[in-house]
Amino acid sequence: MKLSVRISLLSMAVTTTFGTMMAAPAVKPLAVAFPGTNALLVQWVVTISSLFILPTLFMAGNLGRRFSRKKILIAGLLMYIIGGVGPAFMNSFEMILAFRALLGLSIGLISPTFNALIAENFQGKERSRMNGIQTSINGIGGAIFLSFGGIIASFGWRDVFLTYLYAVVLFLLVIAFLPKFPPIQSEVVAKGTAKLPKFFFAVAAAAGLHSMMFTLIPTNLSLYLSNNGIGTVASVGYLTAFALVGVFVGGLAVTRLSSMLKKRLVPLDLAVMAGGFLLIGSAHTVWTVAVAVFMIGLAEGMLFPLSFIKTAEVVPKLSLTSAISLMLACVYACQFLSPLFVKGIEQLLHTDSTRGVFMAIAAALAVSAVIYMPIARMRKNGAVQSIS
Repeated sequence: MKLSVRISLLSMAVTTTFGTMMAAPAVKPLAVAFPGTNALLVQWVVTISSLFILPTLFMAGNLGRRFSRKKILIAGLLMYIIGGVGPAFMNSFEMILAFRALLGLSIGLISPTFNALIAENFQGKERSRMNGIQTSINGIGGAIFLSFGGIIASFGWRDVFLTYLYAVVLFLLVIAFLPKFPPIQSEVVAKGTAKLPKFFFAVAAAAGLHSMMFTLIPTNLSLYLSNNGIGTVASVGYLTAFALVGVFVGGLAVTRLSSMLKKRLVPLDLAVMAGGFLLIGSAHTVWTVAVAVFMIGLAEGMLFPLSFIKTAEVVPKLSLTSAISLMLACVYACQFLSPLFVKGIEQLLHTDSTRGVFMAIAAALAVSAVIYMPIARMRKNGAVQSIS
């Protein structure tokens, strides 16, 4: 496949997580600009897009049978630009949420389409490498833009949403270099309607949960820093960028580390993420928070591509689009629910401190890392016995 096509496909990666997180530096300024608005609704400026990804996410497979994938990506990017930039011109909080919903609908078209194209056109280590690179691009792209976003947020929340104009470049790349990738043939689809393996649903659920853990950073960091007197408004941008630098490093390292550590990589990632939450839960300085969010991003940078790699391994090729759509539905639904998850933990612990929530998550992740290995061994032994 031509380098220009690879670049065009990989450039879509920044829309997946970065599209929702880009508004993170605007959370605190929005809370000030709309003082009568519930804090949970203000956090939904970041996560409501994840909820509205779901309708178009499940439409992507049917649309792929009627239209070329290039047309789907073009339509999705147009919606992405409008939904991303639109809030900058609104004076109503309800209209801001409406444009964020439109952004979510656009991601639901873009994300499964380009992920399915990668899964369909690359195999083995090359597929693993592409998944790792797209996660890294997502991380480093987000780090660069969110660093600027934090600075821009100090001038005003409207300017944060104007940064979504970067998607014009993605739009031009798709038009100029991406082949049409014709619609999936109906007879091929009919062959691919086999039942998805049971283990895939465990992979999808795990992908949703670790994505939720990572989403706690952009959705809570602004208010967390403010409530604990750490840093400034601009700190939110570059601290979230530190998390995304971690994603970048993890994505680059995942192919080599997975071949070296094999099944030990997942519990190691969980332990690193647990350490990050433990550190941020006890942090009192900006640099302690920076190290903590880097660790969380590093773990997510490996776990996210591992979810795609494992999906491609266990799901038949002709069912990949449906499987990827379902897994992404779990990811985005859990991202949307992350503020409610925090509220639930606070009520369970009878506290309104985010520190306590982070400590509880650290403990849960540590326990998960400990129990993962015997479960993995049992599954491996079961697979060996079925072969023999």
